[in-house]
Amino acid sequence: MSIIERIRRDKQLLNLSLATALRGMRDNLRYIIWQPFALSLGIPIRDIGALESLMDLAKIIIQPVLGAASDVYGRKKFLIARELTVLAAGMCFLFAESWQLLAAGMIFIGFGIALIPIWNSTVAESVEANEMGEVFSILGSAYMTTGMIGTVAAGWLADNMGYRIVYAISVGFAVLSLLVTVFKIDETHKPSGEVKFTVREAFTSLLDTFRPPRYMWGYYIAMSVDLFAFSVGWRLINGLLAEVYGFTPGMLGLMNAVNTGAMALFQIVLGRHVDRYGYKKFLTISQIISSVLLAMLLFFPSYHVAIVASVMMGLGAALWMPAEQAWVAKNVDPEQRAKSIGGYSTFRGLVALPGPFIGGIVYDRYGYHGPLVINLVLAVIDVGLLWFLVKDNAREESELLDDPELEN
Repeated sequence: MSIIERIRRDKQLLNLSLATALRGMRDNLRYIIWQPFALSLGIPIRDIGALESLMDLAKIIIQPVLGAASDVYGRKKFLIARELTVLAAGMCFLFAESWQLLAAGMIFIGFGIALIPIWNSTVAESVEANEMGEVFSILGSAYMTTGMIGTVAAGWLADNMGYRIVYAISVGFAVLSLLVTVFKIDETHKPSGEVKFTVREAFTSLLDTFRPPRYMWGYYIAMSVDLFAFSVGWRLINGLLAEVYGFTPGMLGLMNAVNTGAMALFQIVLGRHVDRYGYKKFLTISQIISSVLLAMLLFFPSYHVAIVASVMMGLGAALWMPAEQAWVAKNVDPEQRAKSIGGYSTFRGLVALPGPFIGGIVYDRYGYHGPLVINLVLAVIDVGLLWFLVKDNAREESELLDDPELEN
């Protein structure tokens, strides 16, 4: 039976796909216009970068503790909390007139992102180990397919009806996603024994963020360099193109729709091969593609080039996302999966935390090219780090060598 056929027959996977599709619409409606919206309120690029870093800080503060807590108390209540925080963020953006509510919205978004490792753990616990890469790819395609519709709609609606209507629709999809999560998605992790999560366990889970098992060090380094690089440059691309080259929300919407459409299409085609050909190959090729498109936007920053670059970013993301998610889910301790995934995400987030703020400062001093040059140089370096430091079956190899660090 194919994975797609199984999703049709398996209610849990079908509901996970439905929730993912609703989030794709919700998130992309909000994401595509938020930087132009902030500019319209008189907030400069430097401060937009600071707000992006604030969102990262909110995520980092709670992520390791939440992952460990879900390993003790189960997944579903945390999935519901994630939906509520994103709904609260949407309300903040809907009524924002200045930076204060924007800041509150970004904090809520950060809290929602902090809970993504618990979602990934839920997905991993709903399928067999040898199906993870393909299922993550299919769910990613569902997210990007509706996201493509959301980006086009967001741009057109913002140009013709204003930003508020976009946020109102995004809030509506947030409510639908919440209802699916509450009433349709089943619990996947029911720990046996006494339920106990003390302050000591919370503090230990936070410390464990900074002491990953030795077999994961190479992966942590390569993936952290990647996130920092793209936090400095690509993270601000919508605001940069809007302010420097006059891209309208409609233009940005079409550009991002091409990106998400290409990502969804390529994930369907490539996802079935992730587990077979190896995660390292997919990650390295993705970074090479990203380096090429960054160079294109640096030297030929026209709208037509941006469209082509968006197709390439879609291909790169289609290679990257399922490989990253499946590698982590496969190489961590299944009994502490959410804690381990959360710790990995927190470590990367700490490294990349100042990235958007640095990008904003570099833009103020050197203009459009400054942040993207830093992004490109680090991405090229990361190609080598991915190829030489990442091993597809790092945990298995460590067990064979009886690595004592595995117990850390």
